[in-house]
Amino acid sequence: MASLPEQQATEWRYRLMSPMGVYPKCDIHVEEVSLVVSDNFISIASSESGKGKEVLLKAAILCSSVAASNTFKFYAFPNYHHLLDPCLASQLTEYLELDILQKHAAEYAELGETVPEFDWYENAKGASLPPVLGGTDYIYVDQDVDAVSIQRLYQALSESHCVKLSGAIRALVQTNTLSCHNQFRQEACGLLLDGLRLLEEVDGFQSESAQLSTVLAQLGDSAEDYLISRQQMSQDIGPIDFHRLFVQSCTQLRKYLLSHS
Repeated sequence: MASLPEQQATEWRYRLMSPMGVYPKCDIHVEEVSLVVSDNFISIASSESGKGKEVLLKAAILCSSVAASNTFKFYAFPNYHHLLDPCLASQLTEYLELDILQKHAAEYAELGETVPEFDWYENAKGASLPPVLGGTDYIYVDQDVDAVSIQRLYQALSESHCVKLSGAIRALVQTNTLSCHNQFRQEACGLLLDGLRLLEEVDGFQSESAQLSTVLAQLGDSAEDYLISRQQMSQDIGPIDFHRLFVQSCTQLRKYLLSHS
């Protein structure tokens, strides 16, 4: 568990994570963003200065080790909520649960102050709802997380101004989310290929993986060749090879970021 220095209370926004994912069993904090883990809910929260950086924390965790990319799946609900009361990072678990319960309470709804997103979540029901909203339990994996690597990777990503690297990161994280649904594997594979293609064009990036190099060569050079190859390969790559490609992509990205930080 990486922890933040105690500073003054700040405002936070957060997204709830769906039980359809697979999560570490501990909180993970970096400068402006926190993955908050409890029995009743899992959330990714960011302070005002960390807006838009939630994806960087997910990427840093996934790329921190082979075990992480091989295991964890982050599935966030699409909408942000704003914590009603400012708090310290160390207080997020308590404050977030109180915030969710307050906004979900019947008397709060009667006052016309219910956050609309919670109403939308109610329509989902079943396995997609977290326990705090009456849903099912989360899937946790009790394995060590490399807090030092996560911090270094997050810092490297935060300081990068490379648009292609940013696009590749988002594609990998979206791939990870879509992989929670087996029926969306073809779409997830397409996003993974997009991420690899962007990584290939990042200055200084070189793949040491023979499988990744082969896939990149098959994608072709021109935009037209790429689109045709992407469509065909997304259909042809099986679940085992897809998973291997994702893990290797995260591994090669980790090596690149740590060697350039």
